[in-house]
Amino acid sequence: MAELVHYIEQSYLACKFKKNTHFLVGVSGGIDSMVLAHSLIQLTKNYPIQLSFIYIDHQLNPASKQWGQTVQKFAKKNKVECFIETISINDDLKLGIEGAARKHRYQAFAKHQKDFLVLAHHEDDQFETFILQLSRGSGLKGLSCMAELDSVRQIWRPLLNVSKANIISYQKKLQLDCINDESNLNNKFDRNYIRNKVIPVIKKRFPLIAKNATRSIQHIADHYNQQKDVIEKVYDNAMTDMHSLKTDVLKKLDDLSLAQLIRFWLGEHQILMPSTRVMNQIIRQVKGLNSESHIKIRIQDHTIQSYNLQLFLVPDDQLNFNELLWNQEKELKLQENHFIFSHKLMGEGISKNFIANQKVLISKPKSMTQKIKVHAKQPSRDLKYLFQKYKIPVWERSNYPCVYIENRLVAVLNIGIDDEARARQNEEGYVLTYKKPQL
Repeated sequence: MAELVHYIEQSYLACKFKKNTHFLVGVSGGIDSMVLAHSLIQLTKNYPIQLSFIYIDHQLNPASKQWGQTVQKFAKKNKVECFIETISINDDLKLGIEGAARKHRYQAFAKHQKDFLVLAHHEDDQFETFILQLSRGSGLKGLSCMAELDSVRQIWRPLLNVSKANIISYQKKLQLDCINDESNLNNKFDRNYIRNKVIPVIKKRFPLIAKNATRSIQHIADHYNQQKDVIEKVYDNAMTDMHSLKTDVLKKLDDLSLAQLIRFWLGEHQILMPSTRVMNQIIRQVKGLNSESHIKIRIQDHTIQSYNLQLFLVPDDQLNFNELLWNQEKELKLQENHFIFSHKLMGEGISKNFIANQKVLISKPKSMTQKIKVHAKQPSRDLKYLFQKYKIPVWERSNYPCVYIENRLVAVLNIGIDDEARARQNEEGYVLTYKKPQL
């Protein structure tokens, strides 16, 4: 017991957390998380830290609500704040049960975010992850597995160098009340199969393999982080203010560096790494890209596309909305993560007098040949010209939000307002702004 608390104490000191750091501890009620929770309570006796527990009810087991009560009872006994979050993964089953559960679990964690999230991953979990990543043919990033301290996502895993045997010993000595999730025995899940079938056979021959693998994982992580520092500099040079990549920069890279940069880019957007075949396809098309060609490569729930000699990562949930009536609301939702915001301003926006008693519609372009005079001293221009001038990507144009009155094009949001409809200097107007997710 003292050995395990010592491990956590040493990890805490090595991470150099600030005084009074507030930790949100993920507690499932299983042996790993209950041991973690109990040992952190011991840590509070000697260090100025704050604890909160969170139990995530995935609703995948009839007893899951009861498990939450076990965690709540333990928290109450030790005077620790406890959150219970119930989630549903039904809408994301395309990610697989494990993937969907992970996605919604982290969303629930974020809802109650403190300074750091603390998770009970241990040495054997790390080894399982390593084997899983090997089976997928992962590169350095995947083989780096889990970090003890993830300063980007604010996650601390103090048990990462602690064996499962030590955790079991701790629980037995204190006779901690823990739940037993029988789904952990279901070997149809890859991680369970590795845990229950593969690792016991390997450990029988090589008892210290999990501990030794941890060292190898750290070497891989060190090499990856060193490589990442170099790639980040190239990435910053290639990135545009539209969150796309400049292909002229990409073309100057050798194939290996280009592949590393693309992987880093996808990783920044939490996109699963493509297969070697798809990566080779990306490299080949980027290297051959010119003003006459176009890239369109499907990857997970996104498409890599090129426009104006730039590379974009386009999500599937691109704007595709039905015509809406605008009644001077300050906020109008077109679709998930796509909004129109408005505010009044003297001498700016669409004239309040111009739209008085008029039916104002927010709509997709009715025709690319429709014209609008957005500059008083310039001729009217059609939408195709404006979209090209303002570098609106091809895939956004057919669904781009425009303002219409009686089928007359009055404004193209974020681009321009018809000169007749524009508020004059001493006239009140409505400034409409289209906000969309960053790619």
